[in-house]
Formats: sequence, structure tokens, C-alpha cells
Amino acid sequence: MNEGWIILGICLVVVLGGALPLIRPRGDDTPPPPTKETLRDWRSEK
Repeated sequence: MNEGWIILGICLVVVLGGALPLIRPRGDDTPPPPTKETLRDWRSEK
């Protein structure tokens, strides 16, 4: 049963580590920068 508690603890650490960035409040309300245009349709340019 001791191994079961260790595995449960590791699972909790992984889940909480992944959830903390989502739960943490954001300090600034600035919108993210616009995405860069990476692909252009060079065939339609004249």
C-alpha cells in the first residue's frame, strides 16, 4: 500500500503542476500580440 500512496502523490503533483498556470490570476490585461503572417499565397499576388 505504501507504493500506492507514492504513485498517488506523484499523480497529484503532476496534475497540480499543470493546473497552476491556468488557475493563477493574470497581472496584466494586455492582449497578446497579433500573430505573424507566415504563409503568403504568392500565386495571387500581381
